[in-house]
Amino acid sequence: MDLFIEGDPIADTKAPEGPIEKRWGTRRFEAKLVNPANRRKMTVIVVGTGLAGGSAAATLAEQGYRVKSYCYQDSPRRAHSIAAQGGINAAKNYRNDGDSVHRLFYDTVKGGDFRSRESNVHRLAEVSVNIIDQCVAQGVPFAREYGGLLDTRSFGGAQVQRTFYARGQTGQQLLLGAYQALERQIGLG
Repeated sequence: MDLFIEGDPIADTKAPEGPIEKRWGTRRFEAKLVNPANRRKMTVIVVGTGLAGGSAAATLAEQGYRVKSYCYQDSPRRAHSIAAQGGINAAKNYRNDGDSVHRLFYDTVKGGDFRSRESNVHRLAEVSVNIIDQCVAQGVPFAREYGGLLDTRSFGGAQVQRTFYARGQTGQQLLLGAYQALERQIGLG
């Protein structure tokens, strides 16, 4: 269970009770669904056009929501994500070296000096596989092996090779992929 001071709204993660592995599944089950026919009636506001904001806005628009995206910088290219040069981790286990969602979860929590919200880190580890697939679909030119498969490397002291990279400019390539998807949705209206 996440630790927080009783009554402290900042530290309370609002995570459902239960084992970490099942919290987001419980939350998704308890959330109200939106009928696809009603999505056009709803407007979602996304603040920030960095990697997270740009990807979220593009994905929500693809799902049928009306999206208003705001950038409070002079340029969306000022996003901090552009500095991510090392790569992006995912528990795809391409090298068959024993990687798993649980191992990625543990390495991420440990790498954050045990100060992260465990429920959110576990969910990130769960969806990491899909995030890589989404980035590839958006056109991110990840490094590839000679056979054409995505290449991975060990990064950040991890014992497994789970880092997908695009030379020394992974953050920039991820942003460009997100922006292309966002521009496509802008073009579609």
